[in-house]
Amino acid sequence: MAPYKNAALRLKALAHPVRLQILDMLRADDEVCVCHMEAAFGKRQAYISQQLMVLRDAGLVESRKDGLSVYYRLVDDVVADLLETALGP
Repeated sequence: MAPYKNAALRLKALAHPVRLQILDMLRADDEVCVCHMEAAFGKRQAYISQQLMVLRDAGLVESRKDGLSVYYRLVDDVVADLLETALGP
């Protein structure tokens, strides 16, 4: 049952346009600051952070803090492959 549960968590996390944008940005760059996502998407920091929390809880991204800035990176290779298939290179 565990593989199905993990797959369902991944797919649920992917089922949102902004989360897909975030993941697409993260697969293109090694790390991205929340402030850069905010500027790129034209969304408030709180909204971006809310979407990142879903991705973090699903185990798709990890964060690191550098001073006041928080940087995120994609850590799930399966999701990177899914994005490649769904969105192209």
